[in-house]
Amino acid sequence: MMNRKLEPYERLIVSIDVPTRQQVIEICQKIDNKIKKVKIGLELIYSQGLDILDTVRSFGYDIMLDAKLMDIPNTVSGACRAIAGLAPFAVTAHTLGGPKMIAEAKSTLADSAARAFQMPPLLLGVTILTSLDDDDLLNMGIKRSYMDMVEHLVKMSLASGIDGIVCSPREVANLRKKFGQDFYIVTPGIRLDRDEKGDQKRVSTPGQAILDGADFLVVGRSITAKDDVSSAINDIIEDMERVL
Repeated sequence: MMNRKLEPYERLIVSIDVPTRQQVIEICQKIDNKIKKVKIGLELIYSQGLDILDTVRSFGYDIMLDAKLMDIPNTVSGACRAIAGLAPFAVTAHTLGGPKMIAEAKSTLADSAARAFQMPPLLLGVTILTSLDDDDLLNMGIKRSYMDMVEHLVKMSLASGIDGIVCSPREVANLRKKFGQDFYIVTPGIRLDRDEKGDQKRVSTPGQAILDGADFLVVGRSITAKDDVSSAINDIIEDMERVL
């Protein structure tokens, strides 16, 4: 069941993209439970193993497991069976894996969680990475614009039962207009006006992303690289509060 009655601190997901357990502990301490959710991605998974989820969870945070699953349906289904046992609140998969992969991932997460008497993780589909633009897609042999590709992937994924979409904030308003409200939208590429863009090309402010229809905002270096992590979190929450 979708929950749109979220407070700003519930919408902010802090991305912990560091290579060591000690850095994870330090970031979790600095966040100081000002938010409820964090994202664990590939760098941390491969450097520290899945035990790092227990470390993060010991601080009281819910985990978005950014696994970016993409393989044949049977392989992804097996991965989802294992992931369900880790009890993240969400897990990501590449929508380019296709409709059968998405449908089987969704079904396996639901079945595995039900057997464990748990809520199933949300299955979130990654569309076009925020580091890519039209020129990049053309160089990859894709003649559609990034927006056309995102729309195509979202339509296919929703028909396959996906719970939500990961996309840049620049696509959010158009996706809400085109596909409605019955799915979650998670947006990386969130920057305050004063922040550097880094390697992401399609970015927006927290408030604008929420206005456009995003449910969750993923923020990494704009928080974790700051000397005062607490103040950085407050600044992003305040930017959301202006529009909610």
